[in-house]
Formats: sequence, C-alpha cells, structure tokens
Amino acid sequence: MMGLLLSISLCLGAACAQEPPQPSAAVSSRALSVLEMVDRSNKVLRGDSSHARLAMTIVTPEWTRKLDIEAWNQGRVKALILIHAPPKEKGTATLRRGSEMWTWMPRVERLMKVPPTMMHSSWHGSDFTYEDIVKADSVVKDYTHRVLRRERGREYESVHIEALPKPDAPVVWGKVLLKLAVYPDDWVIPLGEEDYSERGELMRVIALSRIQPMDGRLVPTRLECRPQRHPGRRTVLDYHGLQFDLKLEDSFFSLSRLQK
Repeated sequence: MMGLLLSISLCLGAACAQEPPQPSAAVSSRALSVLEMVDRSNKVLRGDSSHARLAMTIVTPEWTRKLDIEAWNQGRVKALILIHAPPKEKGTATLRRGSEMWTWMPRVERLMKVPPTMMHSSWHGSDFTYEDIVKADSVVKDYTHRVLRRERGREYESVHIEALPKPDAPVVWGKVLLKLAVYPDDWVIPLGEEDYSERGELMRVIALSRIQPMDGRLVPTRLECRPQRHPGRRTVLDYHGLQFDLKLEDSFFSLSRLQK
C-alpha cells in the first residue's frame, strides 16, 4: 500500500483514465475481476504519472513530528520524494528506480544507496519502511486474491478482499486484507488495509478517508497507518494537491537531479 505512500508518495492507470463517478442508488462491481479491482485501487493515487504535495504527521505518546513532502511518480518503477520541512531535513530526497533506492542528505552532502539490510527500516521515523516504497505494487503482483464479501451502498459497493502471498514471493506479510470502494463505471478506491505477519498476527492497520476530487479525479486525501504493536502511535498522510498524467523525462529520476 506504499503505492499510497508514493503518491509518497508516501503517494498512486487504468482506473484513473476515467472521469470521477457520480453517486447512484445502488451499484455492483461484479463486472471486474478481483485482480482488476486490486490493481485499480493500487494506482488511484499514482496514475500513470503524478505529482503530489502532502504533509506526513508522525504521532507517538511522547512526541509529534510533521514533514512537508513533495513527490513525483512515473509508472510503477520510478519515484522521487523531496522533503521541504522541517528545516533540519529540508532538501533530503529519496529516489527509486526499479528495485534500487538512493537517499541524498544535503546537510552532509552525502549520496547513499539504500542497502538490502535497510529495507525494513523506518522511512524518516514513520510507520512506513523503505521496502514499502520499493514494493508499491507488491500487493498486485506478489499475491493471489479472493473476494471475502461485498456490501452494497448508495454511492459504491464495499468489497473485502483477502490477499495471500504466492509461493516463494519476496514479501513481508503473510496475509493482507483489503477494503475497496467500487463506484459506477468501475472506479475503484482503497478504503482500508490490514497487514498480518506469517504467524497471523495483525501488525498494522491502514485507513483511507476524506474522498474528494483532485485534478478531476476522485481520490482519498487522508491515509492513516496504525502499528498494532505500538499503541498510541500513528502516521498520517494528508494530501493537499495532486496532478496526474505529467510528462516526466527519464532524466528527471536521475542521481544528478537527486542532488540538486
């Protein structure tokens, strides 16, 4: 769901090529396959390319910290994330190209390639990891999916989906539960996610809310992640602006640009 972060991204295709749906008396999503629903929800905040401005607030029982973030995304393999505030971290940037990541730290003028040993580390003290950014589309390609239940509503149908890892898939979670809103015209928006360990322990809960139009598309503008082992802790992403279908050259996602 760090497809969500990348769009920190973090922020987030096919579903975004349509106009936002209008409410109706009752809707059904049976025309879409379960894989199509998961894929479209995963791309809602990213599109084929995107530019996002957002605030990331990290809350713990002891302290609260807020970051002002700008992020660009190209497809499922390229992303650039820039921190504007607080002053101590201003200019710090993260670049993703495929499965590789780099971090630029302007205060010490150091460019660091993120090693595999750091992939499970917290990204800037948040409840997201570097791996969340690299594997933004993992829930689509590394898992098999089945619909658990459907709930009809006036504006959309809520679809609850179970995702289980494919054999030998390089994933962290032993199970992922998704809640999606499927609107008329097959517009799919993620509403929630539960991530479980291989032992079946609930590790974190992600809720998406404040659904509203941005750049002509209906998207969730708030994402809240709550780790279950740390009561009172959460990371909140609030999107202030989103632009889709930008023309970004490959050089935009280069190491030289990362250091500018």
